[in-house]
Amino acid sequence: MHRLAHTLGAGTLVAFVAACSGNAAGSAPAASSAAAPATSLTAPATSAPTTSVPAPVTSSAASQGAPTDAADPAIQPDHIGPLRIGMSLKAAKATGLIVVNSGQDDSVFDNCVSAHWKGQSDEEWMVFNGKYGLRALDSFGRQETPEGIRAGSPLSAVRRAYPQLTWRIDGDEIPDAKRTGGDALVDTVKGDGAHYRISIEKSKVVDVQLESDRTGCYE
Repeated sequence: MHRLAHTLGAGTLVAFVAACSGNAAGSAPAASSAAAPATSLTAPATSAPTTSVPAPVTSSAASQGAPTDAADPAIQPDHIGPLRIGMSLKAAKATGLIVVNSGQDDSVFDNCVSAHWKGQSDEEWMVFNGKYGLRALDSFGRQETPEGIRAGSPLSAVRRAYPQLTWRIDGDEIPDAKRTGGDALVDTVKGDGAHYRISIEKSKVVDVQLESDRTGCYE
C-alpha cells in the first residue's frame, strides 16, 4: 500500500495530408500555287515553364512530435506523456492533464500535494512536493513500459524483462526467487532520477508506477 506522508484530500478527475502537358499544334504545310511561290512560315516553338511544387506534408509525418495527451503513451523510465518525475506542479497543471485533489493548499513551497489524471478516477494519482516537484506518478488503462509490462502481466514476464529488479522489503524474509507479491523496484536508466515501482499480487502485476529517487511526501 502506498500512501502520502501527509493526509490529503481527494477529488474527481477528468485526460490529444498534373502533369501539365501542352499539345503542340503541328503546323500544316503551306499550300503551293503555280502562280506564286509558296512561303512556309513556321511559328517559333514555345513551351510553358514548369514549376516544381513540393509535395504537401502528410498528416502522419506531421504528427510525429511530442505527445500532447496521455491517452495511450508508454510508461517511460522517468515520464508518462508530458508528465515527468521532478517537474513542478505549475508545469504539470499547464499540460491540462491533471486535477489537483480538493482541500489542499498548493501555494506552500514545501507542501505535499496530491492530484490525479484528468478524466480518470482519483485512484490514478500523483504526488508533488513543492521543492522537488513530481514525486510519484501512477499509470492507468493499458499503458505499459517499453518492455511490455503493465497491469495484468505475470510476474514471470516482469522477471524476464527486468532481471535486475529488487524488492521493497516490508519485514518479511521470503527469498526473492520465491516471492509472489510485493513491490518490485526497477531502475532501467541510471541517473535519471526515477525508477519503476511495480506492485504485484499473487504473481500478477496490479499496478505500474514511477517514483522519484528522492524521498519525501511519499512512502
